[in-house]
Amino acid sequence: MTMQLRNRLIALVCLILFLGVGAGLFLTTAARKPFAVILFIADNISPSVLTSARLFASGGDGRLQMEDFPACALCRNAANDFSVPESASASTEIAAGKRVNSGSLCIDPSGLKLPSLLEEASSKGRYTGLVTSGPITGATAAAYYAKTLNAGNTQDVLYQFCSHPPFDFVAGGGALDFDPSSKGNANHKEDKKNPLNQLNEKGVVVLHTMTELEKQPFWTRVPILGLLAPGPLPLPNFSEGDPNTPTLADLVRVAITHLQSNRHGYMLVVDDPMVASASALNDAETMFGRLLAFDRAVATARRYAGENSLIIVTGRENIGGLQLNGYPFLRDKGVAILALNNQGIPSLCWSTGPGFPAEKTPDTTVAKKTNPPAVGILSQPSAYRLGSAAGVAGDVLTLGSGQGSEKIRGFLDLTDIHRILKEGL
Repeated sequence: MTMQLRNRLIALVCLILFLGVGAGLFLTTAARKPFAVILFIADNISPSVLTSARLFASGGDGRLQMEDFPACALCRNAANDFSVPESASASTEIAAGKRVNSGSLCIDPSGLKLPSLLEEASSKGRYTGLVTSGPITGATAAAYYAKTLNAGNTQDVLYQFCSHPPFDFVAGGGALDFDPSSKGNANHKEDKKNPLNQLNEKGVVVLHTMTELEKQPFWTRVPILGLLAPGPLPLPNFSEGDPNTPTLADLVRVAITHLQSNRHGYMLVVDDPMVASASALNDAETMFGRLLAFDRAVATARRYAGENSLIIVTGRENIGGLQLNGYPFLRDKGVAILALNNQGIPSLCWSTGPGFPAEKTPDTTVAKKTNPPAVGILSQPSAYRLGSAAGVAGDVLTLGSGQGSEKIRGFLDLTDIHRILKEGL
């Protein structure tokens, strides 16, 4: 072996050792991002309501899936102009990291348009997903694609959704908002402004059933829009897997299956505004059902996303002021939590709202009666009767697991949750 060849071999070995040591140091010391970033948002995520939901589901010894999260904080949620927020401003705090005025989506008081977490995730090469139990054009879901001072303008929000670069996976309710025929347009199929035509031109695959979503190939990157109900998704009466009434857990599972094929990772937002809708009607049984379905979806995400994921569950606003009164027995659950307690007083009461007696469907007509009805066994009285329950002052809970969740502790603002998620992208 010549001296020149030997020197070259020694240099090659040194280079390989150098690269190996460098790679080892990088893998062990460099801050790596989580592959999956998943955000769950619902209303009434507060200690008193979660305790009541837990007792309703399983009694005093029961536990929610959310209670397994290692990180926990209380978050302040004031809007820019009111101490108690509504859904649009609270959603924007999480989605865009800024306080805005009530009714605004991702536009700050100076008129600056704010990027959402999903938009920032897309710019970093991640796949993006949005799942909601409410209408896709609802204020809480729209915080991730719309910029408006009037979150209640459904037509403007719909236009912005169709104009926005498509997310990789979107599923929820509100199919009627996308159907011009429901608004009296006889030529809706040929109308160039037909939302579905606009989406088809962008290559978006529009599906209408859970079965269609399940059959869609997950290995090809085709934007998917699942319009699964005319209005909000109904509360399912069955376990996961019923094709006629998909649960949030079903949608989370399918969304993760589609999004995880990207080697750069993904971000998924799971939004449940229907907890607030039930609370506004003082309908505790439906509210508990929604919260428990939400809790199962959280468990599904943890099961399917794997260890290299950041999962955050956060409240948004508090509605109605539910309180569970008295001293239920340790194993009381279900109707025993809804009915008069063993002291003979209503187990559940609200600070505001319509209230309703037994054998009555909770609706706004009850609040219009001049004489309050007699207390029934399943009554949920309200201290101040309104057609719809008002927002309640109170911090919301935020829970987290995975890389980055250790920053969730103590007292924070909802804007801090945005920052933590953004750092994970």
